[in-house]
Amino acid sequence: MIEESTNLPASTEPAGAPVVAPSTAPSSAPDASPARRSFDWGAFRSHLTTFFSVVIVLGLGIGFMLLRTPVRQKAELVVAKGPVTIRFEWPELKRADEPKAGDKKGATTQNVATKPSSAPRERPRTWLAAQFQEELMTLAYKALGSDPDPLSREPLDAIGAAMEQSGWFDGRPNVSRGEASEIVIKGNWRIPAAVVRYAPPQTPGGPAPEVKDYLVSWDARPMPVSYPEGKSGLLVIRGVELGPAKNAGDAIDYRAAWPGEDVEAGVELLRTLVTQPWRSQITGVDVSDYAANRSLAIDTIHKTRLVWGGRASKPLAGECATHAKLTKINELVGYTKRVDGGKPEIELWWPINKTLEIDRTATKDAASEANAERAANR
Repeated sequence: MIEESTNLPASTEPAGAPVVAPSTAPSSAPDASPARRSFDWGAFRSHLTTFFSVVIVLGLGIGFMLLRTPVRQKAELVVAKGPVTIRFEWPELKRADEPKAGDKKGATTQNVATKPSSAPRERPRTWLAAQFQEELMTLAYKALGSDPDPLSREPLDAIGAAMEQSGWFDGRPNVSRGEASEIVIKGNWRIPAAVVRYAPPQTPGGPAPEVKDYLVSWDARPMPVSYPEGKSGLLVIRGVELGPAKNAGDAIDYRAAWPGEDVEAGVELLRTLVTQPWRSQITGVDVSDYAANRSLAIDTIHKTRLVWGGRASKPLAGECATHAKLTKINELVGYTKRVDGGKPEIELWWPINKTLEIDRTATKDAASEANAERAANR
């Protein structure tokens, strides 16, 4: 009897199968001899360029610091060879025979003269009086200071600010260095138009205020000149309500326009009158009625008035145009040789369809009187 065994066989592999011996080296082990990395020449050149750039910048900075003082001293010696001088380009006085822009005859004459003149160039004349030239020169040297830096911009700025506040320039003039140690001042000069007659209000119990004639430009801004009443010889704007603008130091602010609209209106009317052939019979403009009624009047050498009306840029309702008013004055001058026609007051603002009444019987006497007054004023 065969007894059945319960023990499992030692191996379940089939007979005859090959026996594989286990490997003693793991399959995932790294290579014992790795490949060598190549040198990055691009990165090396980049770092080398940065290094040399830093070295160059540092060298320039150190060289500038070391040479700054000697170079500045040498520049100061070159610029400041002598004392600093200031030169103004004064406003020129136009000659009567000078050809105007667009004058073909004058242009032809200039083209014919091809040979340059050997005579020395004449120094241009100026309408600015010597007294005012000296005052401006003194003001400029005061702004410059006693020991100005010849290479700094600060002295030039100080002079420009002083000239802007002087009242002689429109805005700040150009102040620059010229040849050697010269400083040149060039700007847009204000042109005097008339004087404004004004007296400040009287204080209670105080003395009567002094009446003065203040010079104003064609843009209705005050200029740094005043005259005793009636001593300027210029056209007068009278009857103003306000005085000139003041700054914080209670001095006249020459950069600000005259307060109110009456002075501006008077200057605008004078601009029209000074171009007329009978301008010598005009002494000024009365603006005392402008604040209330926007009306202007013309003062004449005959102590008479021409009621003009509203200003040209702001005419009153129902009045005639500016050219119609001028036509009336031209008619009066044609008949009587006087702008007032021999009348104490003429109203010019009436519409053109209103007949201008003239006493022709007095024409001869008025003309004789006008000629006598004209001869006396020469």
